[in-house]
Amino acid sequence: MNKIKFEKFKAFQQQITLELNNKNILLYGENGSGKSSIYECLKIIFFKDRIEKNLSTEITPEEYEQNKSDLWASYNNKINNQNFEIIVNEINHNTFDTKNYQAFMISLEEIFIENNINLISLLEKLHLNITDIRNLCNEHYLQVQENVNETLLQFKEDIKIEIDNEDDFAIKIIDPKKNLERKSDIKKFFNEAKLNLIVLLLIFNVILIAQDTSKKRILILDDFITSLDSSNRTFIAKYVLEKFSEFQSFILTHNISFFNLIVFLVREIVNNQNWIFGNLYEINNQHKLYLKNNIERVSKIKEDYLSTTQDIEEIGNRIRKKFEILLYEFSKILMIGAVEDSKKILERLTNGKPVYYKDGNTASDLIDELQNIITVNNNLSANLNVKISQYKNAEFSNFQHILKELKLYQKVTMHPMSHGTLGMVTFTTNEITQSLELLEKMEKFLKDFVEKNITTI
Repeated sequence: MNKIKFEKFKAFQQQITLELNNKNILLYGENGSGKSSIYECLKIIFFKDRIEKNLSTEITPEEYEQNKSDLWASYNNKINNQNFEIIVNEINHNTFDTKNYQAFMISLEEIFIENNINLISLLEKLHLNITDIRNLCNEHYLQVQENVNETLLQFKEDIKIEIDNEDDFAIKIIDPKKNLERKSDIKKFFNEAKLNLIVLLLIFNVILIAQDTSKKRILILDDFITSLDSSNRTFIAKYVLEKFSEFQSFILTHNISFFNLIVFLVREIVNNQNWIFGNLYEINNQHKLYLKNNIERVSKIKEDYLSTTQDIEEIGNRIRKKFEILLYEFSKILMIGAVEDSKKILERLTNGKPVYYKDGNTASDLIDELQNIITVNNNLSANLNVKISQYKNAEFSNFQHILKELKLYQKVTMHPMSHGTLGMVTFTTNEITQSLELLEKMEKFLKDFVEKNITTI
């Protein structure tokens, strides 16, 4: 897939464009940023007919058509309340031909482990482009079993599985060390993270067997690692990158640590340059997306501004967009290893409150260290102040000054320019110049802070 465009679709009012050029994509976004909307968009592209099949047919043709119309209207953005549009490779999704594609979609929300695991039931819940699931299980269940057990061994897990073809492909989980074998009530006897690992490996191995190498294979994963132990997240991430290297992959996550892990593995371990990294975010009730490969430098905006041909309103849009991107990139630095809300971080910064960060450690690490001081130290007040001051990074005071000034120019300059107040002179050249200079300082701060160019973070 080379390009996907959609607008007025679920969370997104404005047009969003994914310039893929047949590359894989990793998208990070907090809850509510639009990840689920993108997942649903991809589901409509590849499984539109299956979605419609869920409609009742035991009604009149007129009622069926009305229900179908209501179904697709439910995907419209509620603010615009207009029909959504999805364009794939410059073709409307309704006429886009998917016969040369084979898509496999896995979302944590669609995988719910009850008291047992049945391979066929598990696969049928998911959106997998497999023609005959039962026939595949009949022919290949032993291969799936062998591959899953081999991978569990590689992951240093003590458990293994058996697939019982005489019991409708029920999964027996075996822990030899505990002399434990169960097909039912498995949640009472086995760690949920281990069960989720088994489920993922079952699905992945079925996909690898079912793949049609004559087609363009698409793998779409939505927050699939959240339920795993942290010790297995690296294993499963590396496994996916290696085993599905011939697929075009879409990975969506709200976990910043997992996002950084994938970026590291792609660049340093598997050395695959065929990836795009992006960020979903919400600001002023607008859901937006930026791809790191397409982040432009402030110097380019400045160069275009100084030219006599550049549209001034477009300059305002680009300044505003760059400001938002830099803010969110900075907030992600402070979320390393912690569950933080970028809005809270940015609110603290712009209100002059300190943020706590030291050598890759965040506020969560500070709390742990304070707890240790309280436990073992008598000179409590002095030692607490010393520890807190270590996390009050002096570099941030300059950054906060830049942010405060930019926030002013955001109100005075960026908003009027980027929203085109008709018939009013809403800016001066000095204000634009000052905005660009502050953005350059902000960009340089982040570049120095992470010791690499912001465009390659």
